[in-house]
Amino acid sequence: MINLLLPIDRKTIRTEYRRRLFVVGGLLTFGLALIALIIVSSFAFILSWRRDEVLGQITTTQQQFSTAELAKARQTVEEANASIKILGVISPRAPVALILKQLIDKRTAGIQLTSSKFTAQGTGSVEVAGKSQTRVALLAYLEALRAEPRFLKVESPVKNIIRERDVTFSLTITMVPPK
Repeated sequence: MINLLLPIDRKTIRTEYRRRLFVVGGLLTFGLALIALIIVSSFAFILSWRRDEVLGQITTTQQQFSTAELAKARQTVEEANASIKILGVISPRAPVALILKQLIDKRTAGIQLTSSKFTAQGTGSVEVAGKSQTRVALLAYLEALRAEPRFLKVESPVKNIIRERDVTFSLTITMVPPK
């Protein structure tokens, strides 16, 4: 094809063509950038929302964990305080080891002690469990404990003396209050 336009007009048309090409290209670039910006900002909004949700869950989990640790520590402290109260109530003059020694020393032949438990009820008491070969041996042990001046009262349920042989017994010994 032959272009019959004057060179000045050709130059004007080329300039106009480039300008329109630049405007269309710029509008397409701006449109693509705007679409990309909308997509990225929506992802950013969703991710920030999820981030806040996850941080809330982490905070809640940390609080539950610290609450569980706190409850465990509180329980340990309460157990230690209960033990201290029990040992303090018994008597400042009679350590636990001495009381256990007296319980063991007062045993007669055929008596076997299986457990002892100190409790802080009133003046303090000791629960003792054990086994006896005969009822006579158990009665002798009870009399030996009742003769001890540190023990205020020795209680033995009736079920302890029902059997003649292989007696399983439990006793509650109330301590003399400290002066």
